[in-house]
Amino acid sequence: MTASLALAAALLFLSHALPSWPGVRPALIARFGRGGFVTLHSAGSLLTLALFVLAYRAADGGEVVFTPFGWAAALVAVVMPVVFLLLVARVTMRFGSQSAPNPPHGIYRLTRAPGSLALLLWALAHLNATGDGRRVLLFGTMAAIALFALVKNEIVLGRSPAGRAFRAETSLLPLAGPQGVRGALTGLAEMGPARLAGGLAAYGGMLLLHAWLFGVDPLYWIG
Repeated sequence: MTASLALAAALLFLSHALPSWPGVRPALIARFGRGGFVTLHSAGSLLTLALFVLAYRAADGGEVVFTPFGWAAALVAVVMPVVFLLLVARVTMRFGSQSAPNPPHGIYRLTRAPGSLALLLWALAHLNATGDGRRVLLFGTMAAIALFALVKNEIVLGRSPAGRAFRAETSLLPLAGPQGVRGALTGLAEMGPARLAGGLAAYGGMLLLHAWLFGVDPLYWIG
């Protein structure tokens, strides 16, 4: 692992953290307009992601940081359907804005942060199943981005009456908040079979393409 990879990881994190931090985001929107802000933020994120990919490909695996448990790969296979379901539901169900969230509905009865939670679960499950320095840095960076987003969103929600009310009615972790089991079941029903099927289909597609895209068979542990 090289210093350039560590620098690229830091830039990738900062490209997500700095522009979206409360206070910075409104100032940038006021200066460049919402469209300009989205364009600049997207361009910066894509640029730092490209730099990270190039640095990752150029770096060697690095020293072994830890040895994964034997069940780590199986845990990834169990967690990933949940990740894809969270992502599909997040993309297809409206949240509103953080200052004026919609009433809890669908996936938001299970968790008020499905996108960030999906990224965090993906990163931690894969981090647990790796061990070399290069991939530890990759998944550690993604976990840091997800954790930052979770904390930042909680801060922003707490700044408006509607956001505080939404936070009081929901939870970050499924089954852990006021919605409980009944709310989770209601949320799943509101999501409908199409979203559930879409999440499973996306997971199945990734199983088929994972070895081709990343050079690792996610089900190697079965054989």
